[in-house]
Amino acid sequence: DEARCMKMIVEVDGMTLDFSRQRIPAEVLPHLLNLWSEVDGAGKVQAMKSGVPINSTEDRSVLHHALRAARESVYRDKDGVNTVELVWGVLDKIKAFSEKVRSGAWVGATGKSLTDVVAIGIGGSYLGPEFVYEALRTDKSARESAAGRRLRFLANVDPIDVARATEGLDPETTLVVVVSKTFTTAETMLNARTMREWIS
Repeated sequence: DEARCMKMIVEVDGMTLDFSRQRIPAEVLPHLLNLWSEVDGAGKVQAMKSGVPINSTEDRSVLHHALRAARESVYRDKDGVNTVELVWGVLDKIKAFSEKVRSGAWVGATGKSLTDVVAIGIGGSYLGPEFVYEALRTDKSARESAAGRRLRFLANVDPIDVARATEGLDPETTLVVVVSKTFTTAETMLNARTMREWIS
């Protein structure tokens, strides 16, 4: 329903919000926008972008937007550090490492090229990478670049899931990547230890 889609896409405070794929009637949208105003959504976004520590449980700035920012952008945390510079520093390291793995310059402990990856994570540390993987599976150039390689995900601590993630893989040619914000999540660290045993 094209008319419904057009009604369900709105601009608010410089953001485009697309509710067209949500199972809500179009008449609910004005109520959502009123709620946004009542809770001062724009103020909360500004506080986030200004580095105010809105993560009250950890007394930390929430700077997820810095992960998507252009290299020249500036977003400071509560201590005044430009987190965009930090993010791009890590992205540059990831790119350099990835290129070494793909080219064969970085090899496993036994000297064999790494052809497969098991990504360990839970919550957003699992879903984010998997969403990117799923989105790129239909891209021709991404598919060609990944030819001969396999990517598996491991989020659950069930031994069956570990068996599925490693099925058909060779520990000598498998790179294990642990994705975590804190490296303290019990499930992630258990899976990391399990995979470490599998590799050795």
